[in-house]
Amino acid sequence: MIKLVDRYIGSAAILGMLGVWLALTVLFMIFSLLGDLNDTQADYSSLDVLWFTALTIPRMAYQVFPVSALLGALVGVGGLAAANELVAFRTSGISRLRLALAALAGTLLLTLPVMIMGEWLAPAAEQQARAFRLSELTGTAIIGGKRGMWMRDGNDIVNIQRPILSADMGEQSIEFMNVVIYRFEDGQGLKEVTRAESATHDGESWTLENTSHVSFDGEGATSVVVDTEDWITEVKPALLDSAVSRPKLLSIRSLWDYLGYLGENELDDRVYRAAFWEKVLFPFTVIALVLAGMPFVFSQARSQNVGVRLFFGMTVGGVFMIVSRALQKFSSVYDLSPLLTMSIPILLLGIGAVLILRRSV
Repeated sequence: MIKLVDRYIGSAAILGMLGVWLALTVLFMIFSLLGDLNDTQADYSSLDVLWFTALTIPRMAYQVFPVSALLGALVGVGGLAAANELVAFRTSGISRLRLALAALAGTLLLTLPVMIMGEWLAPAAEQQARAFRLSELTGTAIIGGKRGMWMRDGNDIVNIQRPILSADMGEQSIEFMNVVIYRFEDGQGLKEVTRAESATHDGESWTLENTSHVSFDGEGATSVVVDTEDWITEVKPALLDSAVSRPKLLSIRSLWDYLGYLGENELDDRVYRAAFWEKVLFPFTVIALVLAGMPFVFSQARSQNVGVRLFFGMTVGGVFMIVSRALQKFSSVYDLSPLLTMSIPILLLGIGAVLILRRSV
């Protein structure tokens, strides 16, 4: 009996989540499409905008899933409550907490493939979308891979191995680390390889730090080391800024690699630590939100229509997101542990929901 009820409620929760998830993803896709249509020009047509939007769908779907899970559970399980089916289960001796856990089991079945999408499909598609949009708008092809960003600058090939996003009092900026410039001359092949520890832009020009030059000629190779020097290039900071994938869009593995590199070089890693723990805690966020919605399903179930349940769900989700973002900002400014500040709202929400459900057993 219990297993049958678990499957029934879990299926209702999954169907509700899938419906809301699809609706929210399509809604965000339409908003994104309408916004990007303003950027159309001769080299960036409406079809290009459509393709760019299609590539960003996995990212949008991943980002809206926690709220979709909350609203979907309210719609799916709430539908059973409105039809008095939950009352029948309750009269057979099944507690509200037990019914909520059945809905949660269905949620976890859907959360696993979403996490896989967020780890592999969404980061790759987002990187391809950014590269495609920049290529069409500027004519500059930027290719991303395991070795960072690659682009053409005249006869040069530039490889920025580590674009680093840093935070200063909550304000974010990008630094470009481990820059390699391959200089070619027409008909003569590779003439020089320049390696710089970092590249910075002061608003007017680029500066390379801790640079080594290896030049090639008919007699062999010569090497020169320079502390700082100007980098004469047509590459614009805004172009590189647009090409850099934000930490929240990276995979857990990529974030872990970044944290290792930043730690070894004693660089600011606050933005990447926050993004890492946000992705690690993703399933717990979903669990907490769905649990928080269950008391609204059981409370005055017959008198609540879908609109009322969705209103309560959006209120809970909105307050949770506002508090979470505020704590993340607080963590970045005061250099607190992001694991601690992100766990607090999740724990409070989840424990509070469980206590309410247990009290109403």
